[in-house]
Amino acid sequence: MKKFLNIALCFGLMGCATTNTQPKPFMEPQFGETKQQLVETLGRPEVIEIYQKPDKTRVEFYIYTRQYPSSQVKVPVCVINNRVVGWGKSFYEDHVSMEDTRIK
Repeated sequence: MKKFLNIALCFGLMGCATTNTQPKPFMEPQFGETKQQLVETLGRPEVIEIYQKPDKTRVEFYIYTRQYPSSQVKVPVCVINNRVVGWGKSFYEDHVSMEDTRIK
């Protein structure tokens, strides 16, 4: 009987375990960090946009949400050649043009 109660207690406690699905808090990316380091620091992005420039350069934007007490802002982080080169709305607007081909 004790063995049964111990097993039941263990299963009951396992049911209480939860996984943390909360997004990581937004931290400023670091220039030159790799794509892998970016994802390790900020977690998986909500959206990934990939563009190809006319000169065949591949430009990737990893878009995260930055939470404020009363609002939230989308923050695109630009990765070129597997390195972070900049972030922010104005950086995005400066680096995406009509001549670019959207891949993803």
